[in-house]
Amino acid sequence: MNRIGLLSLLAVSASVAAFSVMGCSKDPPPPATPTAQPMVNGTYQTQPGYQQPGQPPPGYQQPGQPAQPGQPYPQPGQPTQPGQPQPAASGGFPGFPGFPQQPAGGGGGSAQPVDANFAALAVGPLTLYANSEAPGMAKDGPTVMGNFQTGQTLEGQFQFVPGKCYTLIAQGAGVTDVGLEMQYVNPVPGLPPVSIGRNSNKGSQVSMGGKANCLKPMSPVAANAKFIVTANAGAGVIAAQLYSK
Repeated sequence: MNRIGLLSLLAVSASVAAFSVMGCSKDPPPPATPTAQPMVNGTYQTQPGYQQPGQPPPGYQQPGQPAQPGQPYPQPGQPTQPGQPQPAASGGFPGFPGFPQQPAGGGGGSAQPVDANFAALAVGPLTLYANSEAPGMAKDGPTVMGNFQTGQTLEGQFQFVPGKCYTLIAQGAGVTDVGLEMQYVNPVPGLPPVSIGRNSNKGSQVSMGGKANCLKPMSPVAANAKFIVTANAGAGVIAAQLYSK
C-alpha cells in the first residue's frame, strides 16, 4: 500500500470513530423546558405570569358565562329565579302589579287650597246652609276652600274673643264625611294645642255651634285659635266658614 492510500484509510477510520461517539451516547438529551422555569428538588417551578400552552389567559371570560362567580347570567326571555322579589309595576301597589295606588295625599297631609270658582259646588250650598245654622251672624274671616283627598286637612285662623258667639259650618262636594274641630293655639312652643270642641254630626254638611248653640269663650281674654277641616271620607271640594256675633 502506498503512502496516499494509507492516509485515506486513516481519515476514514477517524470519521467513523467520531460518528460512533456522537450517535451512541447512553444518556438521552434533557427535556426541553421553558427558560423561565427553574428546577427545585427535581421539579420545575412555574414562574409568575407563565402561561401553560393551550390555557386561556388570566381574566378571560367564556362567552355566555356569568359576569360574577356564583351569580346567574340572565338570559333574554327567561323568568327570574323563584323566590326573588319582583319589581313593582309602574303605577301599581308595590309587589302587586296592576293594583291601583292610593290616591295622592290619601291618609293625611294638607289639602290643596282653591278659589271660589273651583269650589263653586260647595260654596253655593254653604251659603244656604248658613241661613239656618248661623242666622243673624256675620262672617268672621275668609272662607276656607280646598281640594281634599281622604284624610287631608285645611286650617283657618281666628281670634276667640270673650263676649262673642261663634258658629263654624262646612259643606263638601264629593267628600261624604266632613270633620270640624276648634283649638286654642298654645303660645308655649312644644306644647300641644287645647281642643275647644268637635262637630257631632256627620255627612257632607256639618256645623259646630249651629242654630242657638253658638260657642262662647270661657277665658276673660282674647286668645289665638284655629279651626281644622278634615275629609274623613270621600274626595272632592270642601268650603268652610266661621261666623260670629
